[in-house]
Amino acid sequence: MTFIDVFLTEDVLCKVCRRSLKKVERWVDVNGMKVYAYYEFDEMMSTLFHRYKEAHDQALGKLFLHPVHAAFDKKFKGKTIVCVPSSKKKREQRGFMTLHTILGESRLVRVDVLEKLSDEKQSLRSAAMRREIQHEMLLANPMLVEGKDILLFDDIVTTGSSMLACSGLLRENTRSLTHVCIAIHPSFLKIKGKGRDKATKTGD
Repeated sequence: MTFIDVFLTEDVLCKVCRRSLKKVERWVDVNGMKVYAYYEFDEMMSTLFHRYKEAHDQALGKLFLHPVHAAFDKKFKGKTIVCVPSSKKKREQRGFMTLHTILGESRLVRVDVLEKLSDEKQSLRSAAMRREIQHEMLLANPMLVEGKDILLFDDIVTTGSSMLACSGLLRENTRSLTHVCIAIHPSFLKIKGKGRDKATKTGD
């Protein structure tokens, strides 16, 4: 951490809450994709995201990449960020772009090329219905990602369906594709009979 990170950058979480977050900070296999995850999606993280997204506590957006925002830019230097989209209805209800706010301190270039056509909440769907989300995502401006090194970014990966659908739309148009999320469901962090998954050194 730099001097600025330690002393001058305000954290919206107290030290006790910050220490309670379960760090992952490694590549995890999600449905054949290598996804770099920062935290485990546990009860604490679920509460924070609910307060941020559904209770519209926009100030909490700073917490998710603090204090690693400088390291985030360094790790993914040269990549263009594409966010997994929310529906138009959700954006209007919240009054702000949740992923854009999380990425507010990042200096990486971001382009908005994906659209979500359905308003239905993923968490209320069955597993079979979640797999059908690929038909509800649209790549609206493929020319903006053509030949570029793209970082596909999402806040939470619970089943991986949304990220997989977006990845499928982007892959043929990009030079490279990297997947990153803030929090990941603990089921992806475990191998049957072996406890936690071992870290992999590279993304895809």
